[in-house]
Amino acid sequence: MSESFPLDDPGLIRRNWKVGLRVIFGLFWAADAYLKWSLIAQGIDYRALVSSAAEGQPSTVASWIRFWAGIAGSTPGFPYVIAVAETLIAIFIIIGLFTKLTSLAGIVFSFLIWSTAEAFGGVFTQGATDIGTAPLYMAMFAGLIVVRAGMQRGLDRRILRRYPCLSLLL
Repeated sequence: MSESFPLDDPGLIRRNWKVGLRVIFGLFWAADAYLKWSLIAQGIDYRALVSSAAEGQPSTVASWIRFWAGIAGSTPGFPYVIAVAETLIAIFIIIGLFTKLTSLAGIVFSFLIWSTAEAFGGVFTQGATDIGTAPLYMAMFAGLIVVRAGMQRGLDRRILRRYPCLSLLL
């Protein structure tokens, strides 16, 4: 007997791929948040970390990075804001809570990190061969919005049943 592909009866993975995608991506964010918390525990200076990304960049990019380094240096608790934001994004994505809104925030947050501390992935430096991970993160967040990942085994579905007026956020 030959088996057809795709299988006639949906398997566990095929039925729950959106959940797996959402949870695995959330775990990546949780790992990133953990690393941010560990930087705080080590006493790393965020201003110096962001400022160092400006070295070797064109003047426009360097100015943008220095602008954000100034904000990092003048804002008390800035490292905590970054770590808390990444932690909340991870938790909300994993449990499927306000997935659309969280993904939009994740896109903006990823862009800000990519355009500052990661210096646009270093694409403006000579010999650059990689754009970094942030554009892929942004695409992944967009994908979570498109497939409505929070609606499958996430809290979004439960919230939507009770509060249909929140559909724009879910």
